[in-house]
Amino acid sequence: MDKITISSNPKELSARVIKLLPQKRVQDILTKRFGLAGSEHTLEAIGKSYGITRERVRQIEEAALKNLRQGDGQALVKPFVEQVRAHIQAHGGVSEQKRFFRSLADEKYHPHLSFLLMIDGSMAYAAEDEKHHHRWAHGLDHLKKAEAVLHSFIKKIEHHGRPLHEGELHGLLEDSIKEEGGAPEKRSLESHLSVSKLIDKNPYGEYGLVSWPRISPRGVRDKAYLVLSRATKPLHFREVADHINRVGWTKKKAHPQTVHNELIKDPRFVLVGRGLYGLKEWGYEAGTVKDVLVSVLQQAQKPLTKDELMKRVLEKRVVKENTILLNLQDKRKFKRVEDAYTLA
Repeated sequence: MDKITISSNPKELSARVIKLLPQKRVQDILTKRFGLAGSEHTLEAIGKSYGITRERVRQIEEAALKNLRQGDGQALVKPFVEQVRAHIQAHGGVSEQKRFFRSLADEKYHPHLSFLLMIDGSMAYAAEDEKHHHRWAHGLDHLKKAEAVLHSFIKKIEHHGRPLHEGELHGLLEDSIKEEGGAPEKRSLESHLSVSKLIDKNPYGEYGLVSWPRISPRGVRDKAYLVLSRATKPLHFREVADHINRVGWTKKKAHPQTVHNELIKDPRFVLVGRGLYGLKEWGYEAGTVKDVLVSVLQQAQKPLTKDELMKRVLEKRVVKENTILLNLQDKRKFKRVEDAYTLA
């Protein structure tokens, strides 16, 4: 989100607003509740310090905010809020809170920004939930539209069913914004994306739902699966571990032996050579070379020439041709039929 230089110092402006309250105790309660002098205080903590109930603290807070909104407080913050509202409007009318506040001031001023916007009340705020981060919008209408856009957008991603590149992602989001009557400019796209908890990007630059293992793998097995699916060829388990560590999914290092143990346990992976693993979905089969030969001949339901056998076995295992020929010499399993092989 583009940074702007705001017209007022948030800390100084909030101090001027607080001083409009006639009682020192009320000033102190608002200062502590919004963390204007440091960390935020809970209703209970403030109540204990004054010997009153948390409910009474809440009543004092609400009355003070109402007083400021109806009195000189709102007039004092209006020029500042108008500038801030214009800024968020230029970015699609909505944004995740931290991203929005960082575009306005350093982090130490963020409690003051929140306080000033709450005093004005013209912008809409929504706390985080299962699907969204803490967020601000130009107004309540913008907030509701953004949620409708993201709901439609998530449905489109689910229907797509696979990770998307940035251009594809933006295309789907543009469609959802247009459906709600919005203008799908780049800044608007980024703002809407910042709000959602359900969408993320993996280290390969692919976007999708956080519930997808290819976007947010939850363990070594999912990470190994993603590494192999991108490699499109079998890899040694040490190579798989190296790829996982190089990408940097987490700070915790993936040890080769741990990766090897997880590959053995998961049916998605097939040992296709000495320490080499491929994906079962590629057509690889578990078992010995002899087992694969038997499987190939059973599936063929007819004798196969040496070359045809070689071709089909090598599609399922990474093995030397001599190893295949040695296994074919087992007369208990195989027999020659002219220039071909079949099951004994």
